[in-house]
Order: sequence, then C-alpha cells, then structure tokens
Amino acid sequence: MTTSAPQRISFDAGDGAITGWRWPAPDKPPLLFLHANGFCASAYRALLSPLSARFDVHALDLRGHGANTRPADPSRLRSWRPYVEDARAYLDGEKRESWIVAGHSLGAATALLASRGRNDVRDLRLVEPVIPPSWLAVAAATPLWRLTADRIPIVRQAARRRNGWPDRDAVLASYEAKPIFKAWAPGVLEDYLDDGLVGDETGARLACDPEWEAATFAAQGNDVWAAIRAAPAPLSVLAADHPSSTVSPAARARLEKLGAGMKLMAGVSHLAPMEKPAGIAAFLQG
Repeated sequence: MTTSAPQRISFDAGDGAITGWRWPAPDKPPLLFLHANGFCASAYRALLSPLSARFDVHALDLRGHGANTRPADPSRLRSWRPYVEDARAYLDGEKRESWIVAGHSLGAATALLASRGRNDVRDLRLVEPVIPPSWLAVAAATPLWRLTADRIPIVRQAARRRNGWPDRDAVLASYEAKPIFKAWAPGVLEDYLDDGLVGDETGARLACDPEWEAATFAAQGNDVWAAIRAAPAPLSVLAADHPSSTVSPAARARLEKLGAGMKLMAGVSHLAPMEKPAGIAAFLQG
C-alpha cells in the first residue's frame, strides 16, 4: 500500500485562510474530511493517512479551529453556517467533479449541510454525525435560546475548559492523565496537539478558544434532517454502540427509513476516529 506524505493547506477565502492538510493524489478520487468541534485536521492523521492509498485526501481546519484565520466571534454564532461556508468555499475553489464528503461529529453534520444542492458530491460518509431532533432547530431560533443554551452541560463544560499551560509538554502530561484520552490510539493525542495548540513566549493555549467551542455546542439553529432528506448523493452513517453516541436508536431507524446505509460499531465511543482509526478508515473506504 503506497500512501502520500501530507502537505499543509492554506486556502485564501478573502477574509482569512482556510487551512488543514492534504495527502495529494490528483489521479485518485477526492475526499474531503471535516473534524469535530474543538478538534482540527491534524487530529485525524492516523485515520486519514492510510486513505491516501485510494483517495486524494483533503482535511480542513474549520472556522475557529487549528490554523484557520477566518473571523470567529462566539457572540455572533447562532448556527453552523460559518462552517458550512468554509466547506463550500473550499469545494468551490478546488472545482473537482466528484467529491466524497466525510466528517466526524460537527464535521459530519457540516458535510451534510454543505453538500445540499451541489452536483459535485458523489458520496456522503459520516462518522457519528450530530443529528438533533428537528424541534431543536426551531427552539434555537427563538430569542430565549441563548439563555437556555448556556445551561446545557456540554456548553458549560466547554466554556470552563482550561486554556493556558507553560508549554506543550505540560499540556501533554495533563491530557495523558485524563480518562478520556486513555482510549485513544497511540500517537493520536500528539497529532491533535500539533495544530490544536498555539504557543508563544507566554506559554501554550488551545487553538480553538473554549468560548468558541461552547458557542458551537450552543449554536443549534441547523436543520440537519432537512439536509439528510435533500442529500445529493448516497449517504452512509457510522454510529457508535455507546451511550455517548450522537446518533440515537430512533435516529438510526429514521436514517434507514430514508435510505441511508447504517453501520453500528461496538467497542468505541463518540470519539471513535481517535480510538479506532483503522476501523473508521475501513468505513470511509466504502
């Protein structure tokens, strides 16, 4: 199996750069991969590197994540439209005829929303997409939503996330001691920290500001089910057989009824790409 070496992406979007990584293989089908909230493209190297044997792999840092420099004001974020704009701008700029669009969590939902109405998407392959009930998008459009959303546990947890260490080694030591990272495959945490941290003479901090991460969790004005019904290409979904899954049993049944291909994976959580990258790569290969 021959794979290509990754190269950094920096795409000029006018008001800033959309960044990420590419495993160039211009003679192979193009695959665009979008990351989860709070992460970045580099966190998925163990998953994406093997795919470069079969695909021309492009992985983006979305707004407010990694090295992306487009405006990211958490006080203005009400939906995932800025992420959709990043993905669509990149697809438009690359001008390929037949994309496979994939993603994890937020990135999977963004892949759906960004692909709607396009004729250059041939497949959608989604890992643990965030698929809330339709009523949530309606509720999120009301003036009182911000007050309600700030009380959601995952929003509060993200807003309180630590964001300052003496250096990268201190971050690594702190994270390695946390139970959530013990299930990650070897090297994945280090890959995440490569672009998930920024540093200067004052120390290291997260590239994705906790306020932006929290605002993203709260920004639920997204009709994901409408995007599923309007999907322009075959849709495949991988869900974790775990309480942390964002694809509920009811959602799985509804997806199957709408014609999506479903795969239920045991032994992983919502962070399956970090825990079992080879298994997720097999799913993305189709």
